[in-house]
Amino acid sequence: MLVVIPDVLTPDEIKKINAALRPEHFLDGRLTAGGRAASVKANLQTDVKGDATKELQQMIHAALMRNSTFVTVAAPKRILPVRFNLYKQGMYYGDHVDNALMGGAPGEPDMVRVDMSFTLFISPPDSYNGGDLVIKTGYGRHTFKLPAGHLVVYPTYFFHEVTPVTRGERLACVSWLQSMVRDATKREVLLDLAIASQMLASNAPNARAGAADLLDKVRKNLLRLWVEN
Repeated sequence: MLVVIPDVLTPDEIKKINAALRPEHFLDGRLTAGGRAASVKANLQTDVKGDATKELQQMIHAALMRNSTFVTVAAPKRILPVRFNLYKQGMYYGDHVDNALMGGAPGEPDMVRVDMSFTLFISPPDSYNGGDLVIKTGYGRHTFKLPAGHLVVYPTYFFHEVTPVTRGERLACVSWLQSMVRDATKREVLLDLAIASQMLASNAPNARAGAADLLDKVRKNLLRLWVEN
């Protein structure tokens, strides 16, 4: 399940991030890449354990938890502290899958199972060329280059990459979370129910028909989960 969530950050929060980050806050991104990922990663990132970005990390965590769509989609149990990624001209992150377990190093939270990943875009899309986030699913390639403050959340087991930046700089923040609902299919059922409920409470044209379609989808998916034959 891939979900784009607009306006997770306010314009003032985006300005605060851009004003607070300094070149000295960024390290070689390969320091946190293991195995094959280290050979396809060429970017800069902040130290998740450093004090320089603690206030920004807390601000973004609060923004995530006040966003009802994010909370409904992810049902977060634990969100790892965000880190900021910077891609200058020529930088990229090749095809990879994020780790299943994260954290646990000195100064970091306890190790957790990771169910979902997210990218929160900070740079305006017209300020750089390239730098697309490409997520690969069984239904093909999905490319994202979202406005500043918008977020995309997706299951951690998908292959994904950031294409080379050819102009400007791309700043984003990324993190991973453990969901209270481990199974991705069950998370989707809960999301469909939440959307159907909103539709039924809406006066928008065709809202009831849309809700009926979603409820039919939920019923069929629950049958797939529960029926034995």
